[in-house]
Amino acid sequence: MTPPTASQPLSAYRRVVSRELDVLHDAVEPFAVGHDLQARRPGAPLDGVVNAVTLGSVNLVWVRYGGGGVIVDTPPTEGHFAMCAPMAPMDVEYRSTRKRSTTGGGHVLSHDEPMRLVPPPRRGCLVVSTTTGRLADHLARQLGREHGPPPRFLNSGGKAVLPSSIVDRTWRHVCDVLDHATAHGGLHPLAERNLEESLLTAILLGLPHTAADTLAEPPPRPPHRLAGVIRDWVEAHHRRPIGVADIASAAGIGVRQLQAICHAEWGMTPTQLLRGVRLDHARAALLAATPGPRTITEVAGAAGYVHMSRFAAHYRQRFGETPSQTLRRTAADPRQRVDPRAEA
Repeated sequence: MTPPTASQPLSAYRRVVSRELDVLHDAVEPFAVGHDLQARRPGAPLDGVVNAVTLGSVNLVWVRYGGGGVIVDTPPTEGHFAMCAPMAPMDVEYRSTRKRSTTGGGHVLSHDEPMRLVPPPRRGCLVVSTTTGRLADHLARQLGREHGPPPRFLNSGGKAVLPSSIVDRTWRHVCDVLDHATAHGGLHPLAERNLEESLLTAILLGLPHTAADTLAEPPPRPPHRLAGVIRDWVEAHHRRPIGVADIASAAGIGVRQLQAICHAEWGMTPTQLLRGVRLDHARAALLAATPGPRTITEVAGAAGYVHMSRFAAHYRQRFGETPSQTLRRTAADPRQRVDPRAEA
């Protein structure tokens, strides 16, 4: 069997390594939509790997069947969303209309029609799945109001709000962060929530669906009197695993209105506002800390960072020095140590 490699998405979340069709199927099933498998070369052993993880409401599963490959039959997804992202060209057939194609990028499974897929046996395929109800909730928080029926995703016709490349870039980034996090003590709840929302947002923006036109409309003019409410709420809740949609909901507006307020009031995005508040508190924690081997890692994790290099870059951009420089300066002169309650 082929050993795990860094090129396999979610390699830190290994579920199964097997030559058996049924074993591979049973490992994938809880993380994807219902499906049946048949070997393309009956009797020939496979060489399969399944990596999978759940982020809130979103499942990610990467599977490589190996050997002679398999044929995947899927029923209509109905109230679920599932997108296959093959690592090499994949044959696709719609079983009712007999329409056939070959795709090299993300392909959404049909809500209404059974499909047959032939994923690349050696390179594998990533599947991203959630419910259309969860996507409808996320859409409503973006709009600041209920939209109506859950979005239905379209494989032909319709137009997405943004290029589909945003979906590919997002799931690759999420997989990279997840694999990195396992080597650093696991994923902080702040980061997990942000990754889930990033995937949901990318799906709504980068794929055509029945609510895309509404999502592309300019947001209504926001009441700027809410700026103080927004800032105070972020300050009070920054330690919790909140995201942009939570801030908008607390202010009683949609995400797009929140974006307009943040741009008009502070010249930044809501994400930058939240990041700035967390960095300010991270600095306060460093100024109050007794230096130790994991001090910076713990402070960064509490601020929702997994990659220390990203934390250091954002910290230096905001304060003009690195986290270690702050910590060293405080250690050299304890009189500079700050009571964190005074910074709050």
